[in-house]
Amino acid sequence: MRTTESLTVAPPKLAFGLAGRLALLALVFCAEKVLLDSFVDSVRAQSAGGVGSFVRFAQHWGFRFLVTFGAAVLVFAYVRSIERLRSAEAAFSAESFRVGWALAHGVGLVALVFLSHSLYRPGATQWEFSAVLFVWLIVGGGSLSAALLAMASGSLWVSTARSLGNSWLYALVTALVSVLVWQWSELLWTPMANITFAFVRVVLLPFLPELRADATVRVLATDRFAIRIDDYCSGLEGISMMLTFVVAWLVCFRRDYIFPQALCLFPAAAFAMFVLNVVRICVLMFIGYEGYPEVASYGFHSQAGWIAFNSVACGLAIWSRRIAWLSRMPDPATESAGPRNPTATYLMPLLSLLVAGVLSHALSGHFETFYPLRLVIGVTVLWLYRRELWAIDWSWSWRGVVTGAVVFLIWMLAAHFLLPSAGMPAQLAAMTGTMSLVWIAARFAVPVLIVPIAEELAYRGYLMRCFGGAEFESLRYKSVSALGLIISSAAFGVVHGSMWLPGLVAGLAYGWIVMRRGSLGEAVMAHATTNALVAVAVLGFGQWQLW
Repeated sequence: MRTTESLTVAPPKLAFGLAGRLALLALVFCAEKVLLDSFVDSVRAQSAGGVGSFVRFAQHWGFRFLVTFGAAVLVFAYVRSIERLRSAEAAFSAESFRVGWALAHGVGLVALVFLSHSLYRPGATQWEFSAVLFVWLIVGGGSLSAALLAMASGSLWVSTARSLGNSWLYALVTALVSVLVWQWSELLWTPMANITFAFVRVVLLPFLPELRADATVRVLATDRFAIRIDDYCSGLEGISMMLTFVVAWLVCFRRDYIFPQALCLFPAAAFAMFVLNVVRICVLMFIGYEGYPEVASYGFHSQAGWIAFNSVACGLAIWSRRIAWLSRMPDPATESAGPRNPTATYLMPLLSLLVAGVLSHALSGHFETFYPLRLVIGVTVLWLYRRELWAIDWSWSWRGVVTGAVVFLIWMLAAHFLLPSAGMPAQLAAMTGTMSLVWIAARFAVPVLIVPIAEELAYRGYLMRCFGGAEFESLRYKSVSALGLIISSAAFGVVHGSMWLPGLVAGLAYGWIVMRRGSLGEAVMAHATTNALVAVAVLGFGQWQLW
């Protein structure tokens, strides 16, 4: 890579419009909920009765309702009121942040921490609990209002809400129905699991004549291996996820489909997920029967559901757009050959790593023995897109290295509190010298050489810029909106699991440096520096919990 320096670098200007401020509020509220939940005595909350039990139930389903309601408002507002939202976006961009109200929100949050800690204290009566709850609701409402007023004036929020018209009503009905269906669907888990058990038994009997089936506990067993089909193995979770995907897909590409014919995608997707769930359980049984119980119970069992979901989602997305009865898209066979899709250039390296990870976990047990598969697939996909990738600006400077080192320090500090210490995996220690060397080399090469390129292409190169329009490649990094920076950083944080908070900080840092320097290579170098230092901490100082 080459190093470039500029004499003067103007920092990027973030235009925080309505979308950016809503995204920032969503991030803040989610982080604060996690914080407040950590101060609630969950053990006493689970066993509480009376008002305490009602509060736990209301909090559980109320949060789901609020998230669904917020998402529904955004979808309906985008579909039905996009022109009116453009004027609101400009009005919010002209508004200044109010530091005083932000400080008031912070004071309210501190008060909520103490109140949350006092909710389920031992020995508290129902009246005492109700009194603390009443104060909590008052302080919470005030803190929420302060957060909104910190973003914009109350009059601007009111005028924006009025501009949405009856979209609020549609969103309210959608959220209520979704939560009720969500709750009622749990009642279907047992009968659905019974149906799945019956189908799996019918499929397996011709291949395993010695199969023993106990329908009362839904156990299928042979002398070599046995499985039990619990309620959560019914396939309803996968069906629900697939139906959610179909909704999002049809909303995003509604102009490409013919309605009402396109609605047939719902039963088709649900049926496909049910069939693949039956196949998944049958294959799991065969893997265990053939003498690989650890792979069946841990690797394949945990990853096969995602393989099925991704297979159906990708197949549905491709297949449905090729059928003239469903889609308005032209037949690919009649289109003249054109340039390759730039979106694929930015997303395929990361998608290939995700697929490789799923396959590697599916073939492994507790320990990911087949991790080198990620290196093989990652290098292959980068090579296939080498011409398109070569045209991207990969220049970097010392600023990227320094940013990566700072993120590493933050990462280590967070890991000290969030990750339990761990030594070298026993399976790795038991490997032969050559095998362990190959595994460690791949484990070092993937996060240092492949992952920074793949993830920065997807999160900073594509996702951060795609909110600027369909032609995301034409958007300069220095012109990226605050919404793009926040959402891409949030997505980057989420994929890091329990390390989501330092992941969010890392995403913001990588996004900021690429916006400041105008080169994706700057973020790649920062990311690679962070991962290289993490690898040094693992291999040199035995911090295996980081891997």
